[in-house]
Amino acid sequence: MKVGILGNGQLGQMLESSITDLTDIEISLYDLRAHDDAELAQFIASVDVVSYETENIPAHIVELLEPHADKLRPGLNALKTFQNRLLEKNALRAAGIDTADFCAVNSLDDVHAAVKTLGLPIVMKTTTEGYDGKGQFVMRSPNDAEACWNTIGNRELIAEAFVPFLRETSVIASRDAQGNIVVFPMTENVHHEGILRYSLYPAPGLSSAKAEQAERYIRQLADSLDYVGTITLELFETENGLVANEVAPRVHNSGHWSIEGTSASQFRNHMLAITGRELGSTESKYASVAMLNVISDETPAEVAETIANAHRHSYGKEARPARKLGHVTVVADTDAERDATITKLTDLMPTGIWPPAAH
Repeated sequence: MKVGILGNGQLGQMLESSITDLTDIEISLYDLRAHDDAELAQFIASVDVVSYETENIPAHIVELLEPHADKLRPGLNALKTFQNRLLEKNALRAAGIDTADFCAVNSLDDVHAAVKTLGLPIVMKTTTEGYDGKGQFVMRSPNDAEACWNTIGNRELIAEAFVPFLRETSVIASRDAQGNIVVFPMTENVHHEGILRYSLYPAPGLSSAKAEQAERYIRQLADSLDYVGTITLELFETENGLVANEVAPRVHNSGHWSIEGTSASQFRNHMLAITGRELGSTESKYASVAMLNVISDETPAEVAETIANAHRHSYGKEARPARKLGHVTVVADTDAERDATITKLTDLMPTGIWPPAAH
């Protein structure tokens, strides 16, 4: 079987490397940054299944995928839904999943109306594109309206009521065409300036009720879209339960720990799902695991190569501010061992975000 991946960044490369043992599957990566209509058409025609490493695919390329929707995994409906935050929020609500209150914003007058409707603070986001904190503006005063519109406006926005959350978490699942689903254990995710810095498994102090709620939510979401592949649901943990933040119709940064941490990683299960293979186990192979992102400078990650229970991954990218250059996975038999190892790697993180706050 021939599989084409739209995108040849680190996610595409990790998808490819996750099934190198399956010699009857041939993987090709397509560089969307060097896109040419004729070349893309030829690429799609040359493969049996098409997948993608990111939902941020330009609209004109999505149009070119329309005639080949039967090859696309995850499907075109999922891609279009999760490219747009308004469609996403409506899909979450339709699947029975709690979200923040929200409304569409298309003008400065709409910004003022959102303040009256949702109260303050408000998280304003562009409905398309935007990741790692980009395309966002937090409004704390009505006087911020004009600055918000001038900064990220003059295009469609979504206004979201602020959720008073305890922490950020995520749950990842893989679903095949027959509706079989495997769910990965939840992680706690710690961000700094809008960028994920590290993820912890198990999520410290997570109740069984909330873990069950997360699994129920992601199953409902995947089933509602007849989804095929790996999907990620980012969640706010609140005193009263979980509230959906965003969805990624793909493998996700918070699941990179699964490469060493589970028998079948999020990448492998995505490839197994889209090629009609049996999904692998998502049970953790270790009692405690962490994933630390390498941002802006790879030098601090070099120490990981001297630590027996740390695994360094470099993406081979040119360094620049706020760019993800790689990650380090820490595996351990206890939380204490994991945390002691992370402490040796704290040069990877901004001051003050390790250790995490107690919950």
